Amino acid sequence: MVAVARSYDLGHGWQPWVRGELTMAFFDYPGGPETAATDTQAASAPDAQVFLADATEQDWLDLLAHTERRSIAPGEVVISRGDIGRSLFLVLDGSVEVRLPGGRFRGSRRTAVFGPGSVLGEIAFFDGQARSADVIATRPSQIAELTPEGLMELAQQQPRLATAALLDLGRILAQRLRSQEAS
Repeated sequence: MVAVARSYDLGHGWQPWVRGELTMAFFDYPGGPETAATDTQAASAPDAQVFLADATEQDWLDLLAHTERRSIAPGEVVISRGDIGRSLFLVLDGSVEVRLPGGRFRGSRRTAVFGPGSVLGEIAFFDGQARSADVIATRPSQIAELTPEGLMELAQQQPRLATAALLDLGRILAQRLRSQEAS
């Protein structure tokens, strides 16, 4: 596997680069709550799902050009359960935790921790319904927000890449559903 080097250039946004053939190990994706109990595990889950594994460096630059990038401080809310929103989020750096109601003393409980490469908010991206969980930064993080309008712009300019992204998001959703059914 080829190592992916990354940097965050505050003047121009996130810039990926590699030596040799691009392998998007950066976009390895945790398999589920049971494999993502800690920040370290989130980044190196053994049954990682890979988002757009065959994408080239140019594909990633094209995709990220249609996103809004934000810096998130620890404790800052990225997604609030119950909110209506159509964006999905890519964690570029740092980590976030997913929290659902039902913790001790009627609080919330951590169900997963996701690191770089994780895709979040994809359910509401597709169905436009209320968000199903809170997502909160656990350490300083960089995220990229992709709206349906951003995806449509990408589809006009790069239809192959937009189609690949949609199909891969569908695959990830299906894997998450199967994982939930198995547990």
